[in-house]
Amino acid sequence: MPTVVSDKYNQHASASLLSRPRLSASLLDNATRAIQDQLGITLRPTQIDAARCLLDPSIVEMQTGEGKTLSIAVAAIAMVKTGRRVFVATANDYLATRDCELLRPVFQALGITVASITPANSAADKELAYTADVVYSTLRQFGFDFLTHRLQRRSESANHRHPGMTLDVLLVDEADSVLIDEARTPLVISSAPVPGEVDTAATCRWAADFAKTLSAKIDFVVTADSDAIALTSVGHQKVLRSTMPAEMNAITTTQILYAVETALDAATRFRRDQHYIVADNQIQLVDEFTGRGQVDRTFAAGIHQAIQAREGLVVTPPSVPIARITIQEFVARFAHLAGMTATAWEDRREIAEVYGLSIRRLASWKPSQRVEYPPRICDSETAKFAAIADEIQDVVAAGRAVLVGTRTIEKSEQLSRVLHSRGLQHVVLNARHVDREAEWVQAAGTAKRITVATNMAGRGTDIPLDASVADAGGLHVIVSEPHSAARIDRQLIGRAGRQGDPGSCRRYWSIDDEILDHAYGTAAADSLRHRMRNAYSETRVRWQLRRAQAAVARIQRRGRHRLALQSRQLAQQMRSLGLDPHLDPIRESS
Repeated sequence: MPTVVSDKYNQHASASLLSRPRLSASLLDNATRAIQDQLGITLRPTQIDAARCLLDPSIVEMQTGEGKTLSIAVAAIAMVKTGRRVFVATANDYLATRDCELLRPVFQALGITVASITPANSAADKELAYTADVVYSTLRQFGFDFLTHRLQRRSESANHRHPGMTLDVLLVDEADSVLIDEARTPLVISSAPVPGEVDTAATCRWAADFAKTLSAKIDFVVTADSDAIALTSVGHQKVLRSTMPAEMNAITTTQILYAVETALDAATRFRRDQHYIVADNQIQLVDEFTGRGQVDRTFAAGIHQAIQAREGLVVTPPSVPIARITIQEFVARFAHLAGMTATAWEDRREIAEVYGLSIRRLASWKPSQRVEYPPRICDSETAKFAAIADEIQDVVAAGRAVLVGTRTIEKSEQLSRVLHSRGLQHVVLNARHVDREAEWVQAAGTAKRITVATNMAGRGTDIPLDASVADAGGLHVIVSEPHSAARIDRQLIGRAGRQGDPGSCRRYWSIDDEILDHAYGTAAADSLRHRMRNAYSETRVRWQLRRAQAAVARIQRRGRHRLALQSRQLAQQMRSLGLDPHLDPIRESS
């Protein structure tokens, strides 16, 4: 039995078990026949087994390419036929729309209504969509709509109450990405700036320029435990003696010091083409786990304005948070929670402790033919990219296809320059080209095709192999750098050898990989690199990088735990004061 730390989850699990739908032979026959008639697809036994598992609160681990989308559809059908309402959370908006439209004929044939929701939908369209039996969207969209409905109910009169959202069954596709990776960031709705507040644009621009003149360890320090920036006494004096524009005359000393520390924080922790991109003269956040751009999201606590100033863009006034909820708090409102993914085992303890869910691993439909070659260790990033280019050249010469996964946009474009210098034609799939994602991923299995991609290529879209590619050995996947969690590397590797197809993979690591900085901080990482180069050993480098990857996973796990604990404590305090913890958030102080 999983370890459950929330009484609420225990109650929900018990309620769900009491009303668990029986996957009867007739229901299975109806669902199978509808999928066969409408899509021309025959369900495999493993897909039906997965659907059965979803009827209990659990996370089902089924290998990449095994047909999770249809398993979730069968579970949704079973739930609806027993009177339940089902939300299906996908990894992104494209998949929500795709899955809804793909499965619409199946649901309609069984008398079930279905809809999908994306940020592009109008309020009226969303309201209509939420009346459907099955609704596809992202968990973040569901969460934001929940907060919006709560705000509307508060503002409307008692005689004209907003109907709200019925949170009954939640089935999560790519559950590790949604419940683990995305859980680090709360869902926050903000309003326009309060009229009459001091314009901070001039301060942000001045602070961004002034921060460039300050030196680490002399003018400011970075705390080891939290990466917080703090000015030293020397730095304080430099700030106070500096010349400032007249627009800052109304700004207090405390606000000035905070603006400088925020500018330093933005410059130290947030990198262009890794944490954000500049598109249409605006800052667009990039999800570090998927590589996708995040439209209409901003950094908090003045960081967004500091980055705008650093990039020379228009500095927008800071917004005011008016509603907030964490992923953990939101999913706890559903009576039944279950999900599927190819990579949950590494985080089974956290999933059990936070969500009260066990992991059920299902065997592959066909034995894997994927060949995993030994990792290659390089003494520098330059040497690593050169070795990757050599391997790509050999693989495509054999008539195969190559998918190279990179951790950031910056690294994908850096590798692209190396490939261009070799005359190797390729495509680069990252947040700058999200509109081509499905097209380029589906073409990634054609002969001599080279696809360089951030993590966005690892979710949801099949890579069909040309017959000639399959005969030559299948798709070859290269993991160019260790990610923050080993399961993300495993997700990328799972793109090769799907459903018994031939394929292969290799991991590349180097002493310059940023996982060391994320695990130990820049200074300690540089010291470790120096020692490893002086006594170079591939075995030692491999061990250090694996150790760093595990350390980063622990840091992020602690961060998620801390966020959940703080949210629970704050919610209890606010309820004791008669406040709504989601609609009466405390503004961050500066």
